[in-house]
Amino acid sequence: MFDRPLNRTYERMMVAIASLNFVVVLFDLTYIPLRDFWLLGKVRIPLIQRVIYLPQPLQITPLYDPIKGIEPHRATQAYIETVAKLRQTIAEQGVDAPATQELLAQLRQQSSTMVDTNPFALANKTGTLEQIKNLMRLKVFGRRDASSKQSFERFWSPEYISAQNWQTNLAWFEQQIIPLMATNYWRRYGEDGNFIDHFDTIDVPFNLLFLLEFLGRTFWLSRQYRGARWRDAMFWRWYDVLLFFPFWWLAPTWAWLRIIPVTIRLDQADIICLDSLERQASQGLVAAIATDISEVVVLQVLTQLQKAIRHGQFSRWLPRVSGVGGSKKTLNDIDELAELAALVVQVVIYRVVPQLRPEVESLVAYSVDQVLRQAPPYRRLLEVPSLEALPIHWRQFLAKEISDRLFLLLEQASKNQGNPTREGALLVSQLVQKFGQTLSAELQEEQVGKVIQDLLVMWLEEIKINFVRQTHIEGIETVLDETRALQQSLEQGQGRLKP
Repeated sequence: MFDRPLNRTYERMMVAIASLNFVVVLFDLTYIPLRDFWLLGKVRIPLIQRVIYLPQPLQITPLYDPIKGIEPHRATQAYIETVAKLRQTIAEQGVDAPATQELLAQLRQQSSTMVDTNPFALANKTGTLEQIKNLMRLKVFGRRDASSKQSFERFWSPEYISAQNWQTNLAWFEQQIIPLMATNYWRRYGEDGNFIDHFDTIDVPFNLLFLLEFLGRTFWLSRQYRGARWRDAMFWRWYDVLLFFPFWWLAPTWAWLRIIPVTIRLDQADIICLDSLERQASQGLVAAIATDISEVVVLQVLTQLQKAIRHGQFSRWLPRVSGVGGSKKTLNDIDELAELAALVVQVVIYRVVPQLRPEVESLVAYSVDQVLRQAPPYRRLLEVPSLEALPIHWRQFLAKEISDRLFLLLEQASKNQGNPTREGALLVSQLVQKFGQTLSAELQEEQVGKVIQDLLVMWLEEIKINFVRQTHIEGIETVLDETRALQQSLEQGQGRLKP
């Protein structure tokens, strides 16, 4: 409700400002790690060990170093200035001039001091110093295990800085070593013990703008919806707080969280579409917890049923037989077991038995034969060869007659089921009542109840095991896929219904 855009032009203007602020924040967060790139304009690719130079139309470091409290380190800056002065002195006075020898001695002293004191430590660039020392070792001695101090001593000696090769060696030093030294810096501390950082001078104007925009937007929304208070609108637009939260003061490294409101505003301004991402994220969250929740709920219910059955609750659930177990309270004055028994009797008599006519006739014929065999005349007839077929015909005739009478009775009862006679209705009622009383009484027997309880507990345990196994085999993603398919079908159906 409260995330409805106010005006497309206004939303796009504000999201452009928010995006600009986010870019500035990212630049500030990455300026120190990437300062060598902004200073030298080159990027080293670790995998192929190559350096790529990128042109920079504007020098960034002279503009942004004061914001971060960065200034050239005195030791390395003095070293660079001495090398430049050496080149100028040699060009004006020559290699053998006393001023040249004095500068060479000064460079040897500065090199020794640099190796001993490590002025690169404050900028966390000790690796740069090690790179410089390795380059000097390879240049002078051709191996990395030589002494770095001796390498500098020998390099700044007449052996290397001579009339024949001073230009080559000095040019190599200016190309390989001076850029590395230039990356070193000194960063001032504030009174709070932290590095000086004036990023607030850039971020505060954005903070004030988005604070005013947040107050104005939420106030306007609270007036547009009657049931919403100003505080409710503020809670609903919680993500906008990140745009004016003073990260530069409380948590500078967390300023990247402004990507949240920027992304949401880009979606609200119809610049990007996050519907699919939002759907996937919500379904991913549901998939992560739905399996555990469903398992806990289902297993808890089944476990409670098992406990109730083990404690004898099953027999209490059965309705008591009138006159035996006393009266039992039922909902809506309905005896569920009696109703179930009546339904079973009706289904058996009117639906099941008529479909079993061949089997019933065979059973009746067998029963008649067993009864007649107990009569001596019947057995004698079976022993007479010429009359042995006669008892068989009698038996089949009696079985068919009894079966026909029985099924005729059932058919007549089925036809008169909707409007039974008073006597038939009384007989059916007595049969159903007797069936229900007998079933309830037998189920309440201790031995029968114990067997039923054990079977129910085992059955519930199998349901639990099969449920957990099936859930882990299929996964909740199957259910989510079905849900997505249904939602897409509904959306397509609604789209076809639109005029």
